[in-house]
Amino acid sequence: MIKVLIADDESIFRDFLKIVLPWEKYGFQICGEARNGIEALELADAQRPDIALVDINMPFMDGLELSQELKRRYPAIGIVIITGHNEFEYARKAIRIGVEDYLLKPFTKEELLLTLSKLQTEIRETKDRELTLKANEAMWKEGFLNRLLESEEQKPEEIRARLAELGYPEASNLFQVACVEIDPKDAKWSNVGDRELWKFAVANIMAEALEGEGNRLIFNGPEGRTICVYEPASGGSDPDTIRESYERLCASIRKYLKFSIAVGLGTFHSEIAGIRQSYKEALRALQYKFVVGNGRVIEYDSRSQGVKGFASGFIPSQTNEDLLIALRMGDGPGAERTLRAVFKGIREDRLSLDYVYTICMGLVSVCLSCVSEKGHPIEDCFGEDFFPYSDVMTLHSFEAAESWIVDLYLKAIEYMALHRQTKSGKIAQTAKELIDEQYRDPELKVETLAQQVYINPSYLRGVFKKTHGITVTDYITQKRMEEARALLLEGRIKLADIAEQVGYNDPAYFSRAFKKYYGASPRDFEKMRG
Repeated sequence: MIKVLIADDESIFRDFLKIVLPWEKYGFQICGEARNGIEALELADAQRPDIALVDINMPFMDGLELSQELKRRYPAIGIVIITGHNEFEYARKAIRIGVEDYLLKPFTKEELLLTLSKLQTEIRETKDRELTLKANEAMWKEGFLNRLLESEEQKPEEIRARLAELGYPEASNLFQVACVEIDPKDAKWSNVGDRELWKFAVANIMAEALEGEGNRLIFNGPEGRTICVYEPASGGSDPDTIRESYERLCASIRKYLKFSIAVGLGTFHSEIAGIRQSYKEALRALQYKFVVGNGRVIEYDSRSQGVKGFASGFIPSQTNEDLLIALRMGDGPGAERTLRAVFKGIREDRLSLDYVYTICMGLVSVCLSCVSEKGHPIEDCFGEDFFPYSDVMTLHSFEAAESWIVDLYLKAIEYMALHRQTKSGKIAQTAKELIDEQYRDPELKVETLAQQVYINPSYLRGVFKKTHGITVTDYITQKRMEEARALLLEGRIKLADIAEQVGYNDPAYFSRAFKKYYGASPRDFEKMRG
């Protein structure tokens, strides 16, 4: 709506103006009426009208004086002089002041509407130009500030000059960057407009919550984050005070906007180039929110690089073995204890999100391989819509990931307990156990095993592969190679003795088989052992 102010000392004429047009129908709103010029100025200061309908003859301050003062205060306001005096001198003065139009009493409804419509068009065009200009300036500013985070091409002195143009004169030349991320599970927006509104609200609350002298550049950064670049005053700033300011920000967002945020906080760096370094640290700090939780301030710590058992992002082999044993034995409590220990180690190591996802996928792989090993279709156990690796990537908290993995294992154990081995599965399991006992026998082969379980060799081959996912011959080789590797790792055992202990009469043939299996000969393997 275009806001209209009426200034006339005659109440009858003010009432007439209010009813002469269906104002809102034509896009206008009467925002106030004044009996004299002084009242009109007070209303203008409070309401900021777009158009003023001003009578010339008023007490205390006449219409021409009022128009002159309104134009001085608000150059964009549109003024229409209304008078009963048809004198050229009045018109000339009004034009000199900058009055847009001149209506002589009595005027018709059509004359008033024509005058207002012309002003309405001009005002809207002016506002559109101003909005476009502001939008372009905002885009330029945001683009410039984003380049500070990622580009090294700009010269420091040029950056300083542009910051000064934006109202940020040099303070201490020390910079700290904070990255604010809205918790995805709390995101309430359904479209782009909603998203921008929430981000705008976060930026406003941030500007009010943060304390300390100096420059604060708050803007929309990459990947939907809100960025704050802080340059304290020359005296510096206390780290505890900064952290408390961001903690107040988190609390205010929870209280007023009803969602949670995480704040990644980089360290202070000198010079303009330090902005990029601090930004990278803030992003690195945010990666730990998956482990430490959302809704808090996470400060970058160069020592938190994951230095314990899970630093590589892979599960230790002993942990794998413990999980496989628990799955095969149907030991739900044992599997849960081992998994809880894994996630405790992840939390203690403060691993980044990428590492946590890698470990979770490894745990999924162990579980699924055991289900398949037992001859159960994955889709029967977990359902047709089970897509574990994409499901893992949608988990947005450490606790959710831990619960999801534990539930996966318990569901697998429950399913395998309900679907006990068939007779053919028991035969395959017995054959596997016989191999584990007799792999040292050079004469061990499918035919001798088939005789011991009282079935023909072809049937044994079929049920063994279906149950264990590997052929009988390959399993015999696998068992022998694993045992040979263990003996080599012990050291001080002759190659010929190792070959004999794992079922090979010919050491040379054993060496070839070992190299084919592991990609290195037994001698080379011994050299690498250290």
